[in-house]
Amino acid sequence: MRILAMSLLLFAIVIPAGCTPPAVGTNEITTRTFHVLRVIDGDTFQIRYDGDVTSVRIWGIDAPEKNTSAGPAATEALKRLIDDRDVRLVFCAPRKRDNFGRLLARVFVDDKEIGPELIRMGHASPYGSSKIKSK
Repeated sequence: MRILAMSLLLFAIVIPAGCTPPAVGTNEITTRTFHVLRVIDGDTFQIRYDGDVTSVRIWGIDAPEKNTSAGPAATEALKRLIDDRDVRLVFCAPRKRDNFGRLLARVFVDDKEIGPELIRMGHASPYGSSKIKSK
């Protein structure tokens, strides 16, 4: 329980500091709503973005890979939260995409942020902390 509390505190303090909207008056899109087409794994899903199917990686968290013992449970948890639903993406400056071309964004369903929810559920950890390997 103490580890969970520390992880959520780290997420609440450190992560938002790195995700700030661009300066007022810029034309960069910082938030948009999309329909989730498919969940790929515990921190990645697909949407239709400007006419193309595009992958989105949830910014600020790290979930187990599909081929690990905890991977299928993390994938199922994300499916329960967002599959076939509308999500609001908040794009985090300065990078909009990761090294694999996936959009990087904070993800919300209604008013609930999905990254911290996956951490609370035990299916992810804050990005850069020790990864969850098994459950």
